[in-house]
This record gives sequence, C-alpha cells and structure tokens, in this order.
Amino acid sequence: MSRRRFGDVHQLIHDLLDRHEANPQASRILAYIDEDSFPSVEERDRFTRLLLAIEAAGGIVIQRKRIDGVAVFGHIRLADPAILYAQVARTPANERAGTILSEARARTDLPGTVHGILDDIAQAWSRNVSRFGLAPEDGAALSASLDLARALAMRADDGGAAPVDYRTFSRIAGTDSKALERLVSIVPRLFDRLYPDRAPGELLAPEDWLATFGVLRTPQPLAVGGPIAIAGQPLPPLRFYGVPPEQADQLGLVAPVGYLLTIENYTSFVRHVREINDDRSGLVIYTGGFPSRGHLRQIVRLAEEVRAPSFHWGDLDGGGVRIFRHLERAMANRGLMLRPHLMDAATLLNQGVASDRQLRSADAPPLESAVRGLWDALVESGLVLEQESLSPQRPRSI
Repeated sequence: MSRRRFGDVHQLIHDLLDRHEANPQASRILAYIDEDSFPSVEERDRFTRLLLAIEAAGGIVIQRKRIDGVAVFGHIRLADPAILYAQVARTPANERAGTILSEARARTDLPGTVHGILDDIAQAWSRNVSRFGLAPEDGAALSASLDLARALAMRADDGGAAPVDYRTFSRIAGTDSKALERLVSIVPRLFDRLYPDRAPGELLAPEDWLATFGVLRTPQPLAVGGPIAIAGQPLPPLRFYGVPPEQADQLGLVAPVGYLLTIENYTSFVRHVREINDDRSGLVIYTGGFPSRGHLRQIVRLAEEVRAPSFHWGDLDGGGVRIFRHLERAMANRGLMLRPHLMDAATLLNQGVASDRQLRSADAPPLESAVRGLWDALVESGLVLEQESLSPQRPRSI
C-alpha cells in the first residue's frame, strides 16, 4: 500500500480521522510527511511546530529516527481521536449520523421495521460509507425515500390503483417531482425491509420492481388484439386496441378464441396482430415489458375468461425468463398453465448470439417451470436472442 503523504496539517488530521471512522478498531493508522510539498523552509518549520503541538496534546505520536546523524521525523501515528476532532472542530461521524437520523426515528407514520433500517444506516454512516445506496449524511434522500416507500405501501393496499408516472407519484408521495427518478434504486431496497409482506418477493431491476406497483416512467395503455368488447359493446374489427389501464376491467370478448398470447416487446406484438391474428382468432396482449400489477390482473382475468391455451412470447435471455416466471406464477395461483411460445432451447441454439452479460443465479426458474429448459440452454450456451429477431408464428395447438 502506498504511503499517505501530506504537507498540510489539517489535511493530515482529517485523513487520520477518516480512516479511524472507517475502521474504529484499527490500532495503527499512519501518515507521512510530503517533504516536496513545502514552498519554503519557513512553511516546513510551521508545519513541524503544529505537529509537535498536537503531539504534546496527545493527539498523535511522531516517530523519530536518525539519518546520516540528523534527527528527522518518520511516520505520524493516530493516538487520541478526540484530541484531533477538537483540533479541527470536527464532529465525529457517528454523532453527525445520530443527529441526522433523529428526525427519521421520530416519525410515527412508518412501521416498526424502520428502526432496524435506521440502525443499519447509522452503523454505515458512522464509518462514512453508504447503506441502501444512501450516501453518508444524506438525510434529505433518506427522508424522501421513506416517503416514497410509504406511498408505495399505500398503493399496494389499493389493488385497483390506476398506473401512474414517476413524477406524478413523487408528488403524491409529498416529495419533489423528480425524487423517484433520483432514488429509483434506493426505494425498492428500503421498501423490501420496511414492508416485507407487501414486497413483490422476487429479485427484479428497480424499474421492473416499480412496474409491479403500476408506477412507470410513462404508463402505457393495455394494448390488446382480438374480438374485443368494452362494457359489453363490440368494437369494430381493428387489428389492436389501446385501453386506458384504469378502465381495462371493462374489457371482454365477443367471440371464442383459440389461444391467449402475451408478448413482451411492442414490435413483436404489432407484427403478430398484423401478420398472424388478422382473423382475430386469438387474444393477444402486449405486456409492456415487465407487466404492472394492473396489467397482470387483467391478463389473468382474461386468461380465465377465454378458457383456451395461454402462451407468452418474450426475449430469450435472463430478463425474458424473469417476465415469463412473473406471469407463470400469477397464472398458477389461479390454476392456469402458461406455455412459452418461440422460447425454447432449439430456437436459442439455432439463432442465438453471444451474450455480453452474465445470468443471475437468482433468476433461475424451478425445475417444474415451463421455461426451465430455456434457462438451462442459456446457461450452457452463453447465447441470447431478442424476440424481434424472430418472425411471428401462430402458437401451436395443444
């Protein structure tokens, strides 16, 4: 490890204290003098006088040694942090953290689980390190993150809440309009600890995690193709329709269909409804990537209504597997089976390209999942395939 050298006493002291706070148990925290940093002999003498005064007070210990018969200073060792704190009028990090966190500890609108979270943050901030993605002493970010997590919990209790964009949701939560965009990676981590009974229960990217609550950067209409009725009124035979998510409960069918197919990506959805489902023989639903809770509820409801085989078509990669599993679990909870469409090992091996990302072991589906074969092929081959690379096909009859 390179030696830490200083020509400024205040910088030297702050560096010793930084390292002490990062590792309070360390018994040998050393600094050295940067002899080349002094512009004059007078500045070097002033530096020496200050060091000797601090040593006399008990804050540091200066190593002395002789080189060519001349007494010189070697390393400077931290001796008493309290004296150094006083020397530079610095408050210890643990005290600063305690003061900042006191406001959060006084909140009465959060569950008891917040105390463990704040204890974890206090321990981290006292060592000048981040926790849950919150930088040391960033009380404003902590307060806004807790507000956003609380608003999400209230939204989770309202299963019928309409989709909302990030900025509107931030204002609803009582924060500034850009808060969720800034804190998008922090809020899910806090929420999972604050409200474990309401968390999605799966490892997701922050944007996908928020989508399960219907909080999206730009809420999308529910896009569907097939023989559709709204509130019992048949719609003209268009290739597909965009329905406001908050009114999707009014969607129904006016004729039987041979299959239900959910599609992850928009281009593939449009191609399928134009090239394959022009006869409206299937019910085709665009998931919008990772489906929100509202979209998922409608997908399951319509799957129950059509009483036909249900399929999902998505990317042949880790993200596609996550989305399939999310849908598969929701369907299984209602006794429905979901089958992969154009998401199989043979397709991957025939047309896949080398991946530049590693799969996450946490995404591995259980052995009984209909997409387990694809997962195993992804792991063994190192290939991936975007679904847009494939031409649409009608799902095979069961």
